[in-house]
Amino acid sequence: MLSPPVQLLIRWHVPKILASLIMITFSSSLVIGAGYLTTPAITHWIKQAPISLVKMLDEEQELKDTISSIKKTSKQVSNAVSQIISQSDTRRQVLYQQQDWLNKLLNELKTSMTLLLLIMTLTLFLLVSGDGLIFNLIRLNHNRLTRRQLIALWRRLPGEVGRYLGAAFLTNLVTGLITSSILWYLNVPMPWVWLVLVTFARFIPYIGVAAVTLLIFAVALSDFHHFWLAFTPAAIFLVLTTIIGMFVDPLVHGMRLKVNPIVVFVSVIFWGWLWGIVGAIIAVPMLTVALVVSQSMGWHTLTRIVTTRSS
Repeated sequence: MLSPPVQLLIRWHVPKILASLIMITFSSSLVIGAGYLTTPAITHWIKQAPISLVKMLDEEQELKDTISSIKKTSKQVSNAVSQIISQSDTRRQVLYQQQDWLNKLLNELKTSMTLLLLIMTLTLFLLVSGDGLIFNLIRLNHNRLTRRQLIALWRRLPGEVGRYLGAAFLTNLVTGLITSSILWYLNVPMPWVWLVLVTFARFIPYIGVAAVTLLIFAVALSDFHHFWLAFTPAAIFLVLTTIIGMFVDPLVHGMRLKVNPIVVFVSVIFWGWLWGIVGAIIAVPMLTVALVVSQSMGWHTLTRIVTTRSS
């Protein structure tokens, strides 16, 4: 994603190392700014949400009775399990150390910042010296035709993937701005947090949109105290992102949407299972890389498998 703007700065006679540093600083600022914008609001909502939900449950007698029944059943199951454990001849003692969730959040934040620093350092090295490493590896191949194909592939790949990610980012950003404006108008809490969440969640096909929809419903429910009022903003967001997905996304980055939806879904599930949220985010860009590689190297079988056929 950073390679095309770095090449643009180089064409403007900016030294390569300086151009790479500028883009690294810019991208880091975006990530840190997104965290600074969302973390305080989400933390405040997490503190207030239980109180609001308890108040709503007190007003919804039928739902309250259902939850009470579930709690009663759960308690009976828990007691039965405890009796089974107490009857078993075991000498192990398990020590449960409870830690405040804020401390966990701080620890996760420290780990994330460390990983971010490592990623940005590696990205800087790749932007400055990545071309030389790739071309040295290509020279190891003794087939002249294959070397030409690999060189053409490397020259095309960063631009193709960078344009796709840049177009997807701008589309998601516009979708986030529209969503935030609508939710602000509907008095849904944390309006600008949705800008960040929608922008990044839409990189995960299907699952990201579903997660944001459920989160909007939960936040609205804790504030409006009524199911139908909470359902309205979630439904509006779902309709909005569906319209954008059907009409805007094909115009902005058609390559991704030529991939068979089954392949996209399986890829998201597989990489999400393997690498968590990061794997789910990079699943579709990796499919884009696979398509560019197959087209450049003449692997038409793979292209026919993963893409949809035109009638």
